Order: sequence, then C-alpha cells, then structure tokens
Amino acid sequence: MVTNSLDRILSFPLWTAIVALLALIVATPGATFAQGNAVAVDATLLSKRIPLGEQTPLIVRVANGRPEALPDRIPVDGLTITRSQRVEQKMSFGTGGQQSEYHFYYTVVADQAGEFTIPSITAQVDGKEYHTESVTLTVYERDPSDPALDASRPYFANLECETREIWAGQLIPLNIAIYVRGMRSINDIGPPILRHDAFVFEYDKTYELDAIDLDGITFTTAKRPGSVFGLTPGSHSVGPAEIQVAMIDESSPFGRMPGFFQSFTAKTLRTNQLRLTVKPLPESGKPSTFRGAVGKFNLTVKASPLAISVGDPITLEFDVKGPGNYETLEGPAFLTSDPAQWRTYDARKIIDPSVFSDGVTSGHATFTQIVMPQTETTEIPPFELSFFNPETGAYEIQRTEPVAIKVTPDTRLAAASAGVPIPAGNGGSQTPGAAYSFEEVATPEVQYNDIVHIRKTKPKWLPAPASITARPMFWIGQIIPSIALFTMLGLRIARGASVRRQKRDRRTTIPFKSALAGVDEATSRGEFCRAVSLALDSWVNEAGPSSLKRLPESLRSEFEALRAHTQGILYGASD
Repeated sequence: MVTNSLDRILSFPLWTAIVALLALIVATPGATFAQGNAVAVDATLLSKRIPLGEQTPLIVRVANGRPEALPDRIPVDGLTITRSQRVEQKMSFGTGGQQSEYHFYYTVVADQAGEFTIPSITAQVDGKEYHTESVTLTVYERDPSDPALDASRPYFANLECETREIWAGQLIPLNIAIYVRGMRSINDIGPPILRHDAFVFEYDKTYELDAIDLDGITFTTAKRPGSVFGLTPGSHSVGPAEIQVAMIDESSPFGRMPGFFQSFTAKTLRTNQLRLTVKPLPESGKPSTFRGAVGKFNLTVKASPLAISVGDPITLEFDVKGPGNYETLEGPAFLTSDPAQWRTYDARKIIDPSVFSDGVTSGHATFTQIVMPQTETTEIPPFELSFFNPETGAYEIQRTEPVAIKVTPDTRLAAASAGVPIPAGNGGSQTPGAAYSFEEVATPEVQYNDIVHIRKTKPKWLPAPASITARPMFWIGQIIPSIALFTMLGLRIARGASVRRQKRDRRTTIPFKSALAGVDEATSRGEFCRAVSLALDSWVNEAGPSSLKRLPESLRSEFEALRAHTQGILYGASD
C-alpha cells in the first residue's frame, strides 16, 4: 500500500507504470517459463554435392531438449564421417516460451565418387531416443580443366598441377594455394600434410601472398610452391592435403580492425584430389651407365691438381645444372678401359639449397670425387652422366672430355729400388750387404709466424671500475621512489577493497521487501527514484543475474527502461 508520503508525489511522471511494473516483478521473482515446444532432432548437410576429396559439414540439431549421447563416427562406405569438437548452443524467447537448440557438427570427407546415403542418426535426449531422417550426398570427380575456384565459399585450398601424366622419377610442380575472402585475410600458413606410398612430396618453407578477384569478390591468396615425383607406375589418386591457416576471425568484433586489436583464428583446410598417372621408363635405348636420373642436365668437370706422382689423389668436381630430379641423381660413371690403373672413391653429392628445382626450373648440384692413378698416365678418362629426358621421351648422355694431367713416378718407390731397404721389424727386411745412402739436408730455419709471443715482464693491472650497484647513492635513489610507489599501490588496493566491501554489504543487507518498502516511505522525487533503483537492484541480486534473461521480451524492455529512467533522474543533468 502507498501511504500519505507517496500521495505527495503522485504528480511525478510514470508513477503508475513504476508501481505496476514492480508489482509484476514481485509476482514472478523467480519464475521460469514453460517450454511448450516438443523435442526435435534433425540432420542437415551444408552442401549436398561436393567434389571428390573435399568435405562438407553435417549438422545435427537438437531442439528443446538436453542431448546426452551422440555417436563419434557414422560408418558409410566411401565416406569418412567424424564428429568434431564444435558445438553451438542457442537460446531464444518467444510467445510459446523458452526455446533451446544444440548444434553438433560432423565432418564428411568424400573418399570416392558416387551417390551416398547417410543413415539415420540416433540421439539420446532427456533419457529418450530420437532418430534423424537419412540424407543423400552426391560426390563427383572434378574435371581436370576446372581450376576449382569457387567464390561462394569464404575460404578454401587447392592442389594445383598442370601435368596429370608423368614418367617414373619425373619431378613436376605441385603447388598448394589458399584462398580467403577479403583483403589481408591471411596471417600465416603452416606446412602441408600430404602423404602417398607411390609418391615423394617436397614443399618450400616460404610462401607467396597475393590478392585476386573471383566473380567480383576479393580474395587473399597464399601459394606454397612444391614438387612431386612418382615411384610406382600406375594411376593414383593424390590428396587431399591438409594445411593449417591463420586467417581473419570474422566472428570477432575486432576481426578486421588494423593494428594491435586485429584478431585471427586457425583453421585446417583440406584441398581437392588429383589423379596422376605414372608411366614406367622404357627399356629400349637404356644406357648401361643409367642410374635412374630423370631430367635434362648439363655436365662439366674440373680437376686439381694436374701434376702429381703415382698414387697421389686428384680431386674431381662435377657441376650438374638443369631442370630435373636431383634427389635421385647419382654421380657420373667413370669410363676407364683399365680399372686397375685407377683407384676411385664414391662421389659426394651436394645440392645447392639456394636453387630449388621443381622439374621445370633449373637446379644445381655438385659431385666431388677422388681418383688416384696407380701408373704413369697423361690423362683422366672421361666420365658419363646418362639420364632420361621426359621432354623427348628418350635417354640422353652427357660426357666429359679427357683431362690432361702429368703423372711422374713415385720418388719413394724409386728410392727403395735404388738400395734403401726397409729396416727389419717395420714391415720389411734388410737386404744383406746393402749399404744405406743418405742425403745431407740443411738445418731448417726457425720461424715464428705461428707462435704467440709470451710476455715475461710483470703486467700492470688497472683497477676495474666499480659497478653502479655497489654505490650507496644508487640504492638511496631507488628506495625513496619505491616506498612512494608501494605506498600508493597499497592505498589504491585498500580503497578498492573498501569500496567492494561497501557494495557487497549494501547488496546483502537490503532485502527486496525492505527496499520496496522504501518506495512507500519516500518524501521527495530524488528519494523516490533512489528507492525504486535500489528495489530493482535488490530484486536482481535475490533472483540471480540470469533472472533478466528469463523474463519475457516486453517485460524485460520495460524493466530496463524503468532502470534507465530512474538513473537518468538521479545522475543526469536534466529530466
């Protein structure tokens, strides 16, 4: 009831709405609104027709109920369907009461082309089983000439390959391109994941950022160069590849805000599939020195030194340049008519990392090999590099010219044959009656080019400068501002704790009924508005922070309008 004190302020505006709204709030302080809608469970494919190797989300919606169990995998021949961690929950209020929806996401990956039926999914909701309707998915094989660019998708990834038929061991480019809608939408991309038993893949550590227009829509692109070569002849399906992309978070309010507040999110994208045919190398015309090299190479050689004795090593350095597969490239073959005349060692290969060959662009590798002549000779026989050229479909040979050298007899062998026997006990025997001959050698002159001078005099030590932290004035200068800083921090913390304690005490010591009684006791306009504001806050504290969300939309709007009106009168500059 409103007393005489309230009668004196009946002329204030909105008093009737205030009392009516407070009465309605008192009538339903903790009410929950009935869920009159029935439980519904259904499944929907985001795309009902996808290319081979790509994926689409399957969304299972549970309405007006709490789901308890859903399968982690859905078995379908030709499809891989797994449940993801993504779950969305939506709440809404309407004329029929409160409505809730849960959205569970599955990832559907197409492993082969055809028509597929995803069976009914059983979901347990509130202790009962519910079944979805079956859905149909069409998987088609993309035309090789189709670039697989679809502007309707916000982001996607593609495997790009111009050649679909290659020779065994032939290296070809196989790039991965990322497309994300919007300018400067890609922050970073990770290494791709692509495996196949019949192929060897290699990708550069760098990538190129650019922008293109697809159907009038701007996309940011990131291309990571790569290459592939086949090991096993036959027709093979390559992909899909997976790659993680850090892209603009469109759901964040700071997503496209430049600078510090820009927000990115990481997503794993799957590319399309490609079908590559690997042809075996022909047997006809294969050279005897062929070791599996495929490409188009040029061969040059340098030898050092050119004047040696028998048994001394000669270093041969081979330069191989041109487009091709340098991973399977082996060193040139030595074409000597008398293998006993030379001692050879295996060549060491070094691929130039600054020149990356993808089978089209030129690469560079060097081979270093040691050879030792065992007899006197005037030249090093030629070396031969045979390879299969995929452009001509035939074997080719690159051969070096003989290298002219001068090989003299070994002086140690000549001295031994002149009568200098090997002493007994050292691997040889002394010839009886043989005399030793020695050559007089001049005493070597001492040089001090590589000897560090040792000082013998007493060093003059200089006192080390005192550290600034060892000076008393340094610490005196630090103590005074530190005391002031910590004093201000302590006062700020104590003041904040006091304010929070006062607010907490004010909220807990004034019940809603007491605050509502203060409305009847108000004697002025300010006291009346303050009592109404306190009553509203007390009701929210008692009913809980979520009580406003449970109110109907119209009642919640009137509640907020009443609170704003009273606060405007209390704290505003005018009515």
